[in-house]
Amino acid sequence: MHLDTEKNTGNPHAHDPASGGECAHGCHGHDHCDHHHGDHSHSYDYSPGPLEGKTGILLTAFGCALPETHYLYERFEDEVRERFPDMDVRWAFTANRIRRKLSSRGIPAFSVAEALSRMIDDGFSHVAVQSLHTLPGVEYDWVEQQARSMCHPRKGLSRVTLGVPMLYKMEDLDRTVQAVSGYLPSDRKEDEGVILIGHGTYHKGHTAYMALEGLLSRSLPNVLVGTLMDKSGPAELGSHFLDRGISKIHLVPFMCIPGHHVHVDLFGEGKKSWKSILSGMGCEVLPVFKGSLEYEDFRDIWHEHLVEAVAELKED
Repeated sequence: MHLDTEKNTGNPHAHDPASGGECAHGCHGHDHCDHHHGDHSHSYDYSPGPLEGKTGILLTAFGCALPETHYLYERFEDEVRERFPDMDVRWAFTANRIRRKLSSRGIPAFSVAEALSRMIDDGFSHVAVQSLHTLPGVEYDWVEQQARSMCHPRKGLSRVTLGVPMLYKMEDLDRTVQAVSGYLPSDRKEDEGVILIGHGTYHKGHTAYMALEGLLSRSLPNVLVGTLMDKSGPAELGSHFLDRGISKIHLVPFMCIPGHHVHVDLFGEGKKSWKSILSGMGCEVLPVFKGSLEYEDFRDIWHEHLVEAVAELKED
């Protein structure tokens, strides 16, 4: 997916190829109409064509404030640099609170718009933005909107392309099912349950979880998908297993990084954690502390999306 200066509909001066180069007010090329200055007595001649500068990559994730997990980001970045040795690689985080926490510790942390603005100042004109989100939900929407806003023929980027989240296309779902089979605890027995737990989103992208669960049910027995945003999730899923005589349940995070949500919301000692609720129902809970970014099969999906985004930067 690419966003360039010609498709930046949020810019009233953006050209629309389908309308012969008209701007949003109906004037052509770089002519200025009354909507612009109210005066046709002057014409302005700008240099033709978008700016040409450096090409770079911006990796973006929700973020995590636990420093012991950042090696996972570093590993992914190392793999990206190895694949694209001539391109600068930078980071952005979509979670406001994560950026605030990291900044308070003296660790630079930028939003997508801030990071792209800095890249513009540093002479970049073409940037591939790769999302490390699991699905196209609210966080990815925010990435796309910020990336689009930074396209401008004079003041911003000439082109931005977007590397999509893990679960974006049907073939992504098929590959994720294969990756999940190697992600689950190797010592799990078929008569033991698994709850794969994502973050969740109040967005139509949530349907990717349901599609994934449907595909998993065909090949992996007793594996269900839940989300933290579903308040009835642990009780409902726990009852599903108990009704079938299954009391031993593996709780497996389906999130990029095992951060606060994993340590507190899933496995914390508070009465509202998934572990506490399921244990209170009589389930034996087996916690798994890991994130999908730890596994090569998941990382490969994101890498392939980045390869596509970088290739789009070079298209005419």
